[in-house]
Amino acid sequence: MKKIGDNKSAGTLMLNMAIQQSKARAYVESEQTTYKAIELLESVKDTIHLFGCYNNLGTVSKELKDFDRSLGFFNKAEEYLGMMGELDKLRYQRSLNNNRGNVYKEQGMWAEAIPYLEAALQVTNLEQERPRAYAQTLNNLTISRFLSGDTTRVLQNLEKALKIHTIENDNQGISASNYNLATYYNITGDKKKAVFHAINAIEKAEASSNYKRQLEALKLLGWAAPENDLYFDEYVMLSERLQNEERQIREKFARIERETDEAISKAEELAQEQQLILGISLGLVLLGLAAIIIITQRVRVQRLRFQQQQQESNQEIFNLMLAQKQKMEEGKNSEKKRISEELHDGVLGAMNGIRMVLLGLNKKNDDSAVNMRGEALEKLKEVQEEIRSISHELNHASYRKFHNFINSINDLLKETMAASDLEIAFNYNEDVEWDSLSGDTKINLYRIIQESLQNIIKHANASKVDLDFERLEDLLKIRISDNGKGFDVRKAKKGIGQKNIRSRVQKLNGTWNVESTRGGGTTISVLLPYQTDQQETSLLVNEAGQLEEVKKD
Repeated sequence: MKKIGDNKSAGTLMLNMAIQQSKARAYVESEQTTYKAIELLESVKDTIHLFGCYNNLGTVSKELKDFDRSLGFFNKAEEYLGMMGELDKLRYQRSLNNNRGNVYKEQGMWAEAIPYLEAALQVTNLEQERPRAYAQTLNNLTISRFLSGDTTRVLQNLEKALKIHTIENDNQGISASNYNLATYYNITGDKKKAVFHAINAIEKAEASSNYKRQLEALKLLGWAAPENDLYFDEYVMLSERLQNEERQIREKFARIERETDEAISKAEELAQEQQLILGISLGLVLLGLAAIIIITQRVRVQRLRFQQQQQESNQEIFNLMLAQKQKMEEGKNSEKKRISEELHDGVLGAMNGIRMVLLGLNKKNDDSAVNMRGEALEKLKEVQEEIRSISHELNHASYRKFHNFINSINDLLKETMAASDLEIAFNYNEDVEWDSLSGDTKINLYRIIQESLQNIIKHANASKVDLDFERLEDLLKIRISDNGKGFDVRKAKKGIGQKNIRSRVQKLNGTWNVESTRGGGTTISVLLPYQTDQQETSLLVNEAGQLEEVKKD
């Protein structure tokens, strides 16, 4: 029983069982059960129920005729009574005093019983608030006084107690009052009334299952009417029957305790199963959480790898553009050197020769000098043609404008058209120096166009695409439109492609917009700041993919 719920509830249950065992005259079993209750209740310091335990032990010991031990238990109960509050102390004090008085009364020690019974009767408003307890105490006190020799108001008090028990319909109290009246009339010599009240005591005792009172009343009938052997025979039969019933009751309580222990064992097994199920469930939950965490970490690692790869690609493209720009500069320097050599070795050499000839002919006027002047003029004409030729070459080079970025875009469009059924028209202003755009702008713009074309191939089911580059003062406007099936912009899910475009546009501090209707094609518009390599600072990509702003020399 210790394992049922908390100790207080289990101890209270054990105490109630012990009281029922005592009422059923299973006194030894009641005593054992009470000790178990005490063990549980002492751990929680339950003062009221511990008082009840020792009070029950005192009552059981009295029924077992162990009167000294009974008084010891009542003294122990009084210790716990002193620990109670005033209201509880007043409530239980009467019961303790009445029980102590009954111990002495049971031994025929009337003088010792009377003080306890008188104290029990002095509780304030006992008759009005607890009439049954008042009648019980009055009945015990009156018969104790009578048997000790005090005959004052004996009959009146006994009849008063009987009347209260009758009003309260208390069969056990009625039986006790009739028994004491029978005792009174038997001692005073009124045998007829003694027999009357004894018979009433037997009837009410039987109605309240108080077999002890039945035996006492039958014994009293044997004294009051010794000529009637029927009472003696009935006493013997009842005594034997009570012994059999007591044995059955003890077996019944033993069976109840055994069944209770079995129920507890099953409850413990169920509790263990529930704990096992709870443990398994918790384990599964933790396993699920671990799986979610692992998957989340993997996704995060993949995202970081993607970002790293993107940064590496940007670095590679940037390096390629730097290399191409360096080659262009080398080409320009080479061309400048060639022109310088042409001017120095060709034009300047020829002009110096002509100057020397002309200086030598200044003082000559003969035919030979005239011919030589004519030859010098022809030489000047040749130098003029050579200068004109160099000028034309330079003029052609200045207008030819080598468009490397535009060529890259054209290469991308050609590759896309070759790999798909798209027809792509590329429109741009040739007067804009597209190669002067910053490397970061060219890289991200190239990727935006590439991603947009991939989305058109995958989703648009289009046949024509228009790509337009336009400069609006300090802004670049890029427009990519197709004649595909279109979609509902509000309901469409944003995939990785659109997220990449948005990320690149934000990186360039630009804006973008998507316009589309079902069956009406799609147009992507991008606005970017017009940023060139001639600005005061440039952005360089470091090994970690971060950007640092470095001042140019």
